[in-house]
Amino acid sequence: MLALTQAVLCMCSPSAAGPGLAVELSFGGEMNARERKSLSHQLVRAYGANRNAAKPLRLAFSSLSEAETLYPDMLPGDGSLQRWAGVERVLERAADHWPAERLVWLSPDAEEPLTELSSTCTYVVCGLVDRSVASGSSLERSRAAGGRCRRLPLREHAPRPDVHPILSVLNVVEILAAVNSGASWSDAIGGTLPKRYIRRREDEEEKRRLAEQQ
Repeated sequence: MLALTQAVLCMCSPSAAGPGLAVELSFGGEMNARERKSLSHQLVRAYGANRNAAKPLRLAFSSLSEAETLYPDMLPGDGSLQRWAGVERVLERAADHWPAERLVWLSPDAEEPLTELSSTCTYVVCGLVDRSVASGSSLERSRAAGGRCRRLPLREHAPRPDVHPILSVLNVVEILAAVNSGASWSDAIGGTLPKRYIRRREDEEEKRRLAEQQ
């Protein structure tokens, strides 16, 4: 899902713990059962990716009350999320838990790219699987919450500037954790971006070239 010239400046209280990343789990109604199950697996892998990073982000899962009540199949079935160490479990939605000035919503539909991480901000990635993303969902949510919205800097730092802009929750966590750990945006994105994203554009380019030759 998930998925980029000015730096994001946050008016927040200083924090020595580093940037926060919240996975917002109030989008269960926009996915079918198979997609919610896919997200549950991504959450497990995202937690592991962040935990194994050299400098983990302050990871949080928000809107847990809504997810547990309405769409429990989008959460790990073994209840492991409740046991994960170093994770903030937020019952309400991100917009209700953190002040708007502390939040930066991540959306592939945003105009401005995210250029650096601030230790005073919490970045919100919407809990949607990439094949079910409805255009504008994350951007609309950020506007409704009165917060800022940024896209990952794929156009600026991906191996190709025209790669598909929608990334999975797992990929977003991996990229941000890598950047927080000292990697450049180019290295973080290039090392995480699914190879099929590059192949898709290369195949499209080859088809256009062949069509032009006919």
